[in-house]
Amino acid sequence: MRQRSLRVLLVLFTVVFSLGAHAENLRISAGMGQQHFWVGQFMDPFIKSMQAQSDLTFTPFYSGSLVTPGRELGALKSGIVSVAAPLLAPYHEGQFPLSDVTQLPTLNTNSVKETRALMALMASDQTLVDGKTFYQYELGDKGLRGWAVGATAAYSLSTTGKVLDDPDDLKGLPMRAGSTLHTILLQELGATPVTMTSADSYEALSRKTVEGTILSVADWPSYSFQELLKYTITGLSMGHWESYLAVTEKTWNGFTDDQRRTWNEVAKKTAMDNAAYIDQLEIQVRKDTAAKGATFVELADLPEPMRARLGEAASRTWVRWIEQMEKAGHPGRAAATQWARLIREQGGEIPDGAARYLKLD
Repeated sequence: MRQRSLRVLLVLFTVVFSLGAHAENLRISAGMGQQHFWVGQFMDPFIKSMQAQSDLTFTPFYSGSLVTPGRELGALKSGIVSVAAPLLAPYHEGQFPLSDVTQLPTLNTNSVKETRALMALMASDQTLVDGKTFYQYELGDKGLRGWAVGATAAYSLSTTGKVLDDPDDLKGLPMRAGSTLHTILLQELGATPVTMTSADSYEALSRKTVEGTILSVADWPSYSFQELLKYTITGLSMGHWESYLAVTEKTWNGFTDDQRRTWNEVAKKTAMDNAAYIDQLEIQVRKDTAAKGATFVELADLPEPMRARLGEAASRTWVRWIEQMEKAGHPGRAAATQWARLIREQGGEIPDGAARYLKLD
């Protein structure tokens, strides 16, 4: 009887422990506030859907209250957070080198196209180097599981009022850059890049410490830029900023098969819903700010010398990024070639000079 009782207690303990692990409350953190489309339109809907469709629960933290942008990887590894939503890869300097590929300049792209392209890149079994796919190189080797969030809309060149219709207008102009690729592009344009996060750039723009920024128009309301930015060049994407919903392999392995299946389905659907929302938000913000005096100029409507400068700078950005990656020992050419093909599959294009460099035509 005693042995039987011990066996029953052991079984009950195992069941309770198992249920407790599977029903674990997860700390999920965002570096931005709920007004940002990656939080209010991705993280929050993701939490709501997961809690409705699984027994997982979440405790959300907003506006960097638990983990500030660029520190998500360390917070995941140390267990400070269970889920980064999003993990802002470009702010982790040198740690996610190939993820910057989504910031390469493109033509005729939007959030939906870019998000689909990144999903395809992350799911691809094409190897880049040493038998590793993009996903393995960027996430798997770091002990992470990741999913795309909706890409930003196309990044544009915007100023606080300065008209940019001649290449000389850009010479020495202080412009906010948020990543290595933004820095390269601004250098190629002849501007002076000033590196800072979008959240930190409001005061700099207000005081004219910087006179412009590379940012998607859909991002403006997140940082209250609608009254600051008055002139924007559209039609050429200065890249799209992408990031990841991420957990560690340890956290992922602690889920049940049903939890993992639900997570995959919810993450993908939420990302595409997020992308569609972002594209509509881009249209609405342009309409609202244009009604209040903001000017949007299409690439095709610029004088030919300015169009040529922008095209050359966009192509040179691809070349310089690839060469920097290769010099640092990363498979930059292979990643850029795969990305260019995926962008084309989604109906987008890449600058002519970059296509020639990659021998795609």
